[in-house]
Amino acid sequence: MFNDNQEVADMKILIKSLIIPLFMLYLIMGSCTSSVRLSELKPYLKKSVSWKCTNLNRTIPLNIYYLEDKTDPDGRDVIVYVKNRAWERIGQEGDLSILSDFIKKKFIVITLDFGNDPKAVSPSFDNDINEVYSAVFGYKTKSLLQDIHLIPKEYRCFVIPEGYRVATDLVYWEIDKHGVYGTLEYIMNTYNAEIVPKMPGMKPALTTSEMVDRKGKPFDYKIKMDILYPSQSKKKLPAFIYSETSQSRNAHCEPASDGSHLNWFQMRGYVYIVMGHCFNPATVHYWHFIDFTLDHWNGLGCYTAALRYIYANSDMYSINTNYIGAMGISKGQYAITRLSDPNHDGGTESKKFESFPEGTPEPTTLPGQIVFVKTDSLPEGTPEPQPWPGYPSKITCGWQGMGMGSFESEYITPDYVPTILACGENDRDVITKEAYPRFFNRLEELDVNFISLFMQGLGHSLSYGYDERMGVDRYQLVIDFFDRYLKVEEKLPPVVLIISPRDNKEDVSPAAEISIDFAPVIDAQSITHEKGIRIIRTKNNQEVEGSWKVSHRGTKYTFIPEQALNKNEQYSIIVTTKIKNIAGTYLDRKKTVHFRVAAE
Repeated sequence: MFNDNQEVADMKILIKSLIIPLFMLYLIMGSCTSSVRLSELKPYLKKSVSWKCTNLNRTIPLNIYYLEDKTDPDGRDVIVYVKNRAWERIGQEGDLSILSDFIKKKFIVITLDFGNDPKAVSPSFDNDINEVYSAVFGYKTKSLLQDIHLIPKEYRCFVIPEGYRVATDLVYWEIDKHGVYGTLEYIMNTYNAEIVPKMPGMKPALTTSEMVDRKGKPFDYKIKMDILYPSQSKKKLPAFIYSETSQSRNAHCEPASDGSHLNWFQMRGYVYIVMGHCFNPATVHYWHFIDFTLDHWNGLGCYTAALRYIYANSDMYSINTNYIGAMGISKGQYAITRLSDPNHDGGTESKKFESFPEGTPEPTTLPGQIVFVKTDSLPEGTPEPQPWPGYPSKITCGWQGMGMGSFESEYITPDYVPTILACGENDRDVITKEAYPRFFNRLEELDVNFISLFMQGLGHSLSYGYDERMGVDRYQLVIDFFDRYLKVEEKLPPVVLIISPRDNKEDVSPAAEISIDFAPVIDAQSITHEKGIRIIRTKNNQEVEGSWKVSHRGTKYTFIPEQALNKNEQYSIIVTTKIKNIAGTYLDRKKTVHFRVAAE
């Protein structure tokens, strides 16, 4: 009996000694198998380089694939496929099938393999991704593609993590079917006034069918979007929408002059959506000019259709429609302004074509333009119903960069979704001195949940870089803001977005505002009653007595001291971990800033 037991014990020891080596061998073989299988793409490999990542200070393999020897002169869309076994893979479809499909569809495919680098995550490696993005187009650097006869379509480059796919050119609204009466006539007037006189041999169009692009093809009236999503996902993700400003729908904007951050939300566990602008088709087919947009007459209809399309197809793209954020700057702002009103379904377009009585498709003459003849190509009766009926069109939060004009402030409502209002201090005077103040004042008047970023040193720009005046990393602030409103199910701790005065600020006025902006909404009791924030006089380490004013729907807290602060003395603002949001999640780390009151 003793011998039998001993044999069993010896066998268990032997099995245990084999399990770990076999498991390690399995992992190694799995990795090797993946590499071997990707070798099936070798016939399409056009270039391999060792790419130096400046920010991470390491070299990684970069491979470029294409189906044929060269692209046509018009170029092709580009995929930058980023691999790293250190992060969670959300899309479960294998790399080989995804990459093979991209290649067959004639994408220019670039793979970056970070191996198992825990630092190769967004936003830590965003600048390194920016450098690859710039090199794709040869922007202020040597082109990655020129020496292998591959031409990228201008700024049509999609950066995706492993396991993601891209669905491009998804039609969500059509101007000729869904536009208001007078839209096609307006487009023809623009075509005849702005295009025909500048294009030798062109004749004025009398009907919509006579408007043609540079190649003689009929105008394209479709408004489209692109969606970057996890394939065969194991869960649904929040979505981030970028409201486009370019005719070609630049997926991640143009490379910034200083190599700044672009939009990489898809690298942080989001579905990323590039929503096309409601452009006048004459702009898309020719050049940018004053009549570039149809937003004033059709924007609400167009962009609510985009959201309904997203809701209708949420299962296909693994979107959790409870959490949808959106960003728009310049001409892309109007969409975010209208969508940020939760009651926009009952709204109307900001303008209408006065020459067209509502519901009457009769032809008309616009002042100073030619007479249009009614033809079968013009809409008869009532325009088609708006697409994707029965679905919501709501967003959860937004970022707005000025802008289409100060008139948009009329669409701000008391229940406006949480918003970042951004404006570069070097933007145009009409924006910085008129549009931005009006928008800001309206948000304040209605006590909306918002953050104001009047960005030091920037112009007509997205939020990036460090703002010395505010003491914040603007790029990180935007990330923190969206994460707190869109990744609610992850129960992230609340975050301090802005503290005023900033850390180590000198010569602060005794009457200066002392305030802290948070995301998301904070439990006011944790500050007003539990002293989650303390103002300390450094000289004697005594707490300054005062009260707190709560504003911005519970996200901004302003301290009102009982007595004026002493001149030429230093104070501290201590934000403690007693603070919690309304869901009961506490701040995960204390934050302290110091400032000195001016002597005079």
